[in-house]
Amino acid sequence: MKHNLEVSGEELLVAKEKAEESNRLKTAFLANMSHEIRTPLNAIVGFSSVLVSDDSSPAEKEQYCDIIQKNSDLLLHLINDILDISRMESGRIKFVWEECDVVELCQTALSTVEYGRKTSALFLFETPVPSLVVKTDAQRLKQVLINLLSNAAKFTPSGSIKLTVAIDKQHQQLELSVSDTGCGIPPDKSEKVFERFEKLNEYSQGTGLGLAISRLIIENLGGKIWVDKDYTEGARFVFTHPLTKKE
Repeated sequence: MKHNLEVSGEELLVAKEKAEESNRLKTAFLANMSHEIRTPLNAIVGFSSVLVSDDSSPAEKEQYCDIIQKNSDLLLHLINDILDISRMESGRIKFVWEECDVVELCQTALSTVEYGRKTSALFLFETPVPSLVVKTDAQRLKQVLINLLSNAAKFTPSGSIKLTVAIDKQHQQLELSVSDTGCGIPPDKSEKVFERFEKLNEYSQGTGLGLAISRLIIENLGGKIWVDKDYTEGARFVFTHPLTKKE
């Protein structure tokens, strides 16, 4: 009887600590979210007010419209990312599994980022095979690739960005990596970068949710994602994906 009471007491304590931690994380998430939403919203409201005034020149008005457009896009991206994280963590996103050529998907992701690039860095692609079909959610996998490549482009104004496909036959998995010659990631931030709203540069534009979403996607696809701490020429993100889907 006494032993049962002690066990029940310990379970209650663990449950209480979990509830408190969950509440703390929720509060921190809401605080961060309100801050991230307020920043582009303030810009939209502020420059909209200036735009309707008669004091601005046509060139200035064009500049204000551009700022409003960019912040509107950022706000929409942020809201979509928040919805993505919420749905994935609650298991409300259904992954669509289908056969997909990973090499072709990588080339599409590279072309997408290259087309809208804001860097003079050279984009490279390395693959051991011309074609490689696996069962995956193609749209979600492409989302991860674009997230990683876009991050690399943001922090690599020149030099190179390389997407690499490797096959690990021993562990029956793919190993994909995005490496760059940019500013790199401080060792103390190599784990934190996958947390919500974590940014390497607080002043850079972005939602701070891309890597958190990427980790959730990769874990749902049966893989792992990490920062290569031994890479010293910039930053290198690596993730795995099973060669065959586990039923």
